[in-house]
Amino acid sequence: MSSLRRRNRSGVPTILYAKFRLRIELTIKVICVDLPGGKFVEGHGGEGAIREGIHLGIQRGEEVVGAAPGNSKQIVFEPTFRVSPLAGGRTNFLGPFAKGTPKERFFYLSWVVKGAEGRLTMFRRAKIHLSHLPWSRVEEAARSGKPLCVELSMTDSRGGPLCGSVRDDDARWQI
Repeated sequence: MSSLRRRNRSGVPTILYAKFRLRIELTIKVICVDLPGGKFVEGHGGEGAIREGIHLGIQRGEEVVGAAPGNSKQIVFEPTFRVSPLAGGRTNFLGPFAKGTPKERFFYLSWVVKGAEGRLTMFRRAKIHLSHLPWSRVEEAARSGKPLCVELSMTDSRGGPLCGSVRDDDARWQI
């Protein structure tokens, strides 16, 4: 195993092993079903603003990409993450789709309205948590070359676009 000798900030020598610089990539196939449709009324009791032409996209950096109509039968996104192990068997997710701290990683699915010129205006987003996924499961999927899959029902209990935190109980994960 090759190594490099370096000094940390306090001047103490440290050894970095090449295996820790190895990058493992993992694709997550995000299958969005039960979409709420192309029109939505904000607020309770149908008294809020009407949003028409709603679309669902995935957030890459600060940009929403891959937006598809909210009245689709199913929308699939396939973001790729760089992954590495953390202490305690946890996983760190990195890359343009990853948000949050190493202990609380997630990605966003964003609800947008598509204007006449194709401009997207976000009005809600769902935060899909990743930190609960153990390294053993993530590594197995990455090494198999197959994506880790998650299926999400994208309509909330009131019939509108799902938003807020989506944790393991509300997501169906499978390798």
